Amino acid sequence: MNTKNNFQRYLYWLDENDFKNIKDPLRHDGYKLRGALKTPCEVLNASANKVFYATPSVWSRMCVRQGSWYRSSDKSGKTMLMSESALPVYMNGYLDAILTESDFAPESLPSNKQLNRLIESDIYTSQRPDGWEDIGIKDSVMFKAFFGLTGFWGWGDNLRKHWLTHRANHANFLSKDFTTEIDGEDVPYSVSENSGVCSACVEFFNVAASDSRKLVRACPGSITFANVERDHYYDVNPVQIAVTELTT
Repeated sequence: MNTKNNFQRYLYWLDENDFKNIKDPLRHDGYKLRGALKTPCEVLNASANKVFYATPSVWSRMCVRQGSWYRSSDKSGKTMLMSESALPVYMNGYLDAILTESDFAPESLPSNKQLNRLIESDIYTSQRPDGWEDIGIKDSVMFKAFFGLTGFWGWGDNLRKHWLTHRANHANFLSKDFTTEIDGEDVPYSVSENSGVCSACVEFFNVAASDSRKLVRACPGSITFANVERDHYYDVNPVQIAVTELTT
């Protein structure tokens, strides 16, 4: 498996005071700061000298239920910042992960029986946040409308049909049942097509399983709001791993 060179993002996490303090230095160094307005995944639009950020409130706007992963994590209350290339050295202490596009493609995806085992695992049931599985009529209607209008779901698709993979994708990054080997490490990956992914932000932005490398497929929201590619996997490499690789 190789990493492609046409996509790269640097992910930073900062507490409130540090974020306030770095704004002027970054602007002085020629960077333009842009805030995400609707969804956290908008930060993936970072390019050239445009640095995008998402404040804590963004996680409770369009994706309230999905944002429960952020609100229950050790990143809760922090601001996420993303750039296309490495920021100045004074930002090194906030670097959390490096994202690149990968050419990985699984030979097959798990069966429904295997997916059910994922969502029944102790690690998933104990670590999933309160509220994540609290779905209702509103969720069903919104998903059907949004996924239908964007072309991810057809007439026969609905939330009930894809609810299993919505949960199983997150479960696999926690349990690491389905993996591929990268540099001697077993790396978990998204276990469905894009149409079955919900809240890829949880893995894109290293909110869950933050010490583990991940191969992530985009959810329809991130494809719509951040223009990432369908049918591609993105390598989310935590900083302790990524920085070592960059310097060797």
